[in-house]
Amino acid sequence: MNLIEMRKVRKSYRQGGFLGSRTSVDVLRGVDLEIPPGRCLGLLGTSGCGKSTAGRLILGLEKPDGGGVYYKGHNIQTLNSEDKRRFRRNSQVVFQNSHGSVNPRFKAWTIVCEPLTYFGKTRKTEQREKAAMLLKTVGLSERDLDKLPHQFSGGELQRVCIARALALDPDFIVFDEAVSSLDMYNQSLVLELLSSLKKETGMTSLFISHDLRVLLKISDSLAIMDKGRISSLVKDPSDLEFSGGMFDPAFQELARSVLPSEPVPRPESMRMGYS
Repeated sequence: MNLIEMRKVRKSYRQGGFLGSRTSVDVLRGVDLEIPPGRCLGLLGTSGCGKSTAGRLILGLEKPDGGGVYYKGHNIQTLNSEDKRRFRRNSQVVFQNSHGSVNPRFKAWTIVCEPLTYFGKTRKTEQREKAAMLLKTVGLSERDLDKLPHQFSGGELQRVCIARALALDPDFIVFDEAVSSLDMYNQSLVLELLSSLKKETGMTSLFISHDLRVLLKISDSLAIMDKGRISSLVKDPSDLEFSGGMFDPAFQELARSVLPSEPVPRPESMRMGYS
């Protein structure tokens, strides 16, 4: 059984109003996705194609207009209150803008423990110890516990956000452009960290990005989104090449439009550590 599924999911938004007429814009047009346990699905697409909307629907942050999102075979919109709370506890997210997704006045250990506080999973006296363990897991140290967000580099703060996402030992994590704002060196370090965590914990994830090279380093399978639809599914991304690959025309055109001008350095060639 797949851990997460989207079945014929549709989503539209109303635009305009006030002095102008309101129009409906279709963002997702019958999207089907499957994510088995312990696997990472890469979702690739250009800006505005609907990939972040798909992530929000999978997390239950928005409701689909049609179709459904399923967690362990159950439609998340029909879960009772107890099961819905369990689903929210077991699904976490790491956003692109690390500085925008944390309270600038919170110390690192408080940020990491926010999910524990919200769900009442750990006593206050135990949270600092838990935070220290999680920071160590993502390559930081106890010296970072009392730092404020502005005292971290972008790569370090994104590690704090990853530690927060891991705090509840979730079943599933959405990484929404989680390395897009980092330079290539820090991208490689974070991707290496996530690859290690995947091997150690067997975590299931959806990795959303506009960067094919990033997704090839982290994904077990790849879905290509174009204009609200899944245009291609690639079961084994390791078979793809940056040049000379046998892509279908739609995939080839999209890939050319989203590839960065320079490749991300291979994580295995980078020194372990953090920025």
